[in-house]
Amino acid sequence: MGIPDAILLWFYGHNVFGLLLTPFSAAVAYYVIPRACRAPLYSHTLSLLGFWALIVVYTHIGTHHLLQVPVPTWLKVVAIVDSVAMVIPVMAFLINIWYTAKGRLGEIHADIGAKFVFTGTIMYFFVSIQGSLMALPDVQRVTHFNNWVVAHAHIGVLGFAGMIALGGLYYTIPKISGKPLFSRFLADFQYWMVLIGMVGFTVVLTIAGLIQGNAWLNGETVYRVLPEIHVYYVVRAGLGLMIFSSAVLGFYNIVRSLFGKAGASS
Repeated sequence: MGIPDAILLWFYGHNVFGLLLTPFSAAVAYYVIPRACRAPLYSHTLSLLGFWALIVVYTHIGTHHLLQVPVPTWLKVVAIVDSVAMVIPVMAFLINIWYTAKGRLGEIHADIGAKFVFTGTIMYFFVSIQGSLMALPDVQRVTHFNNWVVAHAHIGVLGFAGMIALGGLYYTIPKISGKPLFSRFLADFQYWMVLIGMVGFTVVLTIAGLIQGNAWLNGETVYRVLPEIHVYYVVRAGLGLMIFSSAVLGFYNIVRSLFGKAGASS
């Protein structure tokens, strides 16, 4: 039952991100960016192309995490081809959003919600291109089953979906509640804490993953590699504390925005 279980678990695990978090995040971006820029969406046709291509292509890419185990070859081929083809829905979405914001980055910067969301779209570019490359067998020999994949996941869930979710909250809460944001300064501070923490996670875990992957490829045992990556785990712990602190800060800002006195924005 091990191989069928692995196939089903990766089908579920990958589609939690691709067919749940990604459509939600894309929808928030399609709402926030045009409104913040005070401009119509660049292309409705591109949005339809991106949506249907995502549904068709993303569904079967989870098996690209199992290329080095005895999964049926036809399923591996489907996963690799679809992973590379993810360039289509990703670029359809990003071109649509970025052309909508073209020449209007000042409006994006002025609105903290849009600033979070736009940064999330940039992270989507990086995580998606990286994902397509990681699905190639020659690349996976070094990058898989180590911290490289964990770094990749941080860009997707925290950098893309997380940043856009925060942006959606900061954009919609003042409009729903009728109250201004409690503190723009705290929101900006949280933005930089999340961005630095997420990029830091990605860098240190990518380095640790490359150390592990190259060592294992050369026949080194797992436990001998651990002392080499210890310092990266320590740095990661510090960055994790920064991310946690930013979450507490953001929660405070949102609660004060909802339940505090109006007119306190700064």
